[in-house]
Amino acid sequence: SSGINAEYGQKEEHRDRELDNEIVMLVSRIEQRKEEISQHQRQIPENGISAACFSSGVVDQEYRVFIEEQARVNPEMGIYSSLLDPLFLSFNSMVDNTSLDSFCRSAHRWFAENCTLSKIRQLATALITDPNLEFGPELPANTVGHIDNDGGDQGLYRTDRQGR
Repeated sequence: SSGINAEYGQKEEHRDRELDNEIVMLVSRIEQRKEEISQHQRQIPENGISAACFSSGVVDQEYRVFIEEQARVNPEMGIYSSLLDPLFLSFNSMVDNTSLDSFCRSAHRWFAENCTLSKIRQLATALITDPNLEFGPELPANTVGHIDNDGGDQGLYRTDRQGR
């Protein structure tokens, strides 16, 4: 019985040492991450970055590549993108993020001006009726919606301009 207790005690001591080593390693990682975060935070401009910086350049290019890749998998993504692009552009031009207060005020103003039901309907109507808009081979420009057997809106189907 004393041999079993001694063996058990040794296993527990070994386990405790392993846990202590893991704690030291985790504390070290936490300190390293805190330093990395501090370095990144020191690079942030004191007055923020203008939202206009995101309307072109690398972010816009990456967004376009993302949309193209997603549209290959799900053609509806191209339609959603066509609907949302004007909203993103207006957001980038109207919303000021130089301070939290100006961001909140300008974001509320942007929302009130651009996200009303009538504005969204105008965007959707323009999207549906634009003969120059290309959706790719899977979705012709006269694609407007999908009604499944239950009458729910589940995806897309092709209709002509009269809704047939």
